[in-house]
Order: sequence, then C-alpha cells, then structure tokens
Amino acid sequence: MIIKMQKELYISVTMEPIRTQGAEVSKLTPARCNIYVISNKGQSIIIDTGIQSDRTRINWALIRRGIKPDAVILTHSHFDHAGNVAWLQKEYGSKVLVQASEKEALESGDMPIPEGTYGITRSIVSIGRKMTSMFSYERCIPDIVINEFMDLSCLGIEGYVMHIPGHSPGGVAVVIDGEIALAGDSIIGTMPGSPFPPFADDIDELMRSWKKLLDTGCHTFLPGHGKPVSREQLVAEYEKRSLKHTPGTFNSSASL
Repeated sequence: MIIKMQKELYISVTMEPIRTQGAEVSKLTPARCNIYVISNKGQSIIIDTGIQSDRTRINWALIRRGIKPDAVILTHSHFDHAGNVAWLQKEYGSKVLVQASEKEALESGDMPIPEGTYGITRSIVSIGRKMTSMFSYERCIPDIVINEFMDLSCLGIEGYVMHIPGHSPGGVAVVIDGEIALAGDSIIGTMPGSPFPPFADDIDELMRSWKKLLDTGCHTFLPGHGKPVSREQLVAEYEKRSLKHTPGTFNSSASL
C-alpha cells in the first residue's frame, strides 16, 4: 500500500496489531522506519522514531490514538530511527532508552552510517559518508542506558531488551512475552526472499546476534523496515550464512 503525505512518498506495509499473552504490538504510522507501539494496561512504549520530517505525522497518530508514550526505546541510533527521540522526550516526557555503545552518538546527534553488505550498498555508503550533515539529528540525553539486558517490567511490559550488535555497535532487540522480537535493522523486511540487511558494520557479530534472536524462541521478528519476518525465514537464512560467518552450533530443528 503506497501512501503519499506532505509531498513525500512512503511505502507502508500493512500490519494488523499482534496480541501476545500480555501486550499488543502495533505500527504507529507510515514513516521512514517502522515505528512500533507496545501497549499493556494503559502503558505504552514507542520503538524507534523516524526522521524529523515524520514528526507531524507521528504527533497526529499519537493524538488520534490517545497515546502518551511512557518510554521510547531506540533499537539503534541511526538518523532514520532517532530523528524524533529528543522531541518525544520534551513533548511527552517519554523516558529515552539506548544501549551503552551508542550513548555518545545519541548525545551528539551524529551516528555514522553502517557499512554496506552488498556491492551496491557499499557504493551507496561511500557516497553517503561524504554527506555527513544529512545524517545528523537533534541530540538527546538518554534517561536509561542499557547494557546487555534490561527487564521491562518496570515499564509495565512483560518483556526485555537485549543487546544484538552487528548492524551497529549498540543494536538492541525488544522481546515481548517470548513471542515477538522487535529487532530494528538487524533484520530487514524489504529485501525479496531474504531478511539479511543491506547494511551492517560487522557481519560475524550480526550472525551471533541472529543466534541470540532465535534462542528467544520467538515466532515473529519485526524489522526496522518492511514486513514481519517469520521464524522459518530467519532460520533458513541463518543456516545459509552461519557456517561461513560463525561456528555451526545452532540446531534449527530443535528450535523450530
């Protein structure tokens, strides 16, 4: 479904709200990245925030749905995910959570774009890094800095945040009820036939993070861009790539 708003073209992948044992996960509004809302008993957490030009659209969606986000979790601090986090902190009083490896980047509003994983994306990166001002955003001082793991029960959500580096040093996944993992750009839902991301700083590290994602037992993985990725899709791609990049210790048949 293609939606045109404010002279910008967005490709919006329709996603019905997903209910787990104790929460609902939904998409907020079309934006540069997937912005998710995790809700439970009046508590709401926003996952990622798009770019600054998404701000009006985000605000309308929050008002329309009556959401006042208690917290914002950044799956990582690239410009297309962190562009509105400072505004949400100021406008709504949302607590901002970021992984420790990217605290300084968030505070400076400047996170280097990642390496390309394909020939064409490596070329894109080489050009993009010459235009660094395009990828900066409003700096933000985080309220909570995550290390390897954080329980979300303090925010009224049955779930946790875990560190999954590879796409970027401070990538995290948000795991809800052991059923759904919101994985940011560590996986992708826009590439035909593959959830492997076109950009990643460290592919070996990314494969280890995919192992961690599969070990959660989740059946659905929500990416930073594109449509949901099934467990079967992630297993198939992991098996194809893991022998090249990581020791073959994952037993896919035992974990499906």
